[in-house]
Amino acid sequence: MVHGGRAASTAGGGAPMPTARERNQAMTLIYLIAGISIVPLFVLGLFAHVRVRRVFARRLQEPTKKGLTGSRLARTMLNASGLNDVLIEEVEPNLADHYDPSRKVVRLSRNVARSSSVAAIGIAAHEAAHAIQDGSNFTAVRIRNGMAPIVQKAAFFILPLLFLGILMGSVIATSLFVNIAVILFLGIVVFYLVTLPLELKASSMALRYIKDNGIADEKEITGVEEVLRAAVLTYIIAAALAVAQFFRLLGLYRILKV
Repeated sequence: MVHGGRAASTAGGGAPMPTARERNQAMTLIYLIAGISIVPLFVLGLFAHVRVRRVFARRLQEPTKKGLTGSRLARTMLNASGLNDVLIEEVEPNLADHYDPSRKVVRLSRNVARSSSVAAIGIAAHEAAHAIQDGSNFTAVRIRNGMAPIVQKAAFFILPLLFLGILMGSVIATSLFVNIAVILFLGIVVFYLVTLPLELKASSMALRYIKDNGIADEKEITGVEEVLRAAVLTYIIAAALAVAQFFRLLGLYRILKV
């Protein structure tokens, strides 16, 4: 005679279904791994930011033979894609380069906009590629652009909500605040996971344009690749850190619910 729910789950010939205890143990292990990985990921994130600055500073001193400035290269890429209405503006801080989809503006730091260095053409082409993605109306781009202003504001509310949830004496109030914090953080994770492939694609588009149009020779291309890899690494680590923090938050959520 066979006893227990586990045996019943194998009646159809499939694999046995995990019990509630096994599921809890598996989730606890995930929360533990997430918690342990946060510190190394944070350290890796700091390393990645330091590295991208060092690579940028070094490659900024290497001029390309063709002498096309970052601003000129971005303008050429945009015009070739029919995006003549997208503006290019200079900004003061280094590594503040970005594309603003709400205003249709590619913003380049002065060292990038006015330089014809290996670093400048890599970064300028990458940001122009983001504008091209936006102009192509990719679904992922629309999702990211729609989420960006919400995510930026949500990040400021998560910690206060968690503290309020912990301090509140009422179980209902605690659950409410923590639930809201978990939902907001899930939105941040989704944002990072949507953004990461777009960053990888933008780097690929930038590199392909530079190669196909002879903007840099083989040696210079190696430098461009290093700059783009260093920048993308920061996004990869940021996404991994967001996922780890989310699972750690879920662990806290389970503790507060018990």
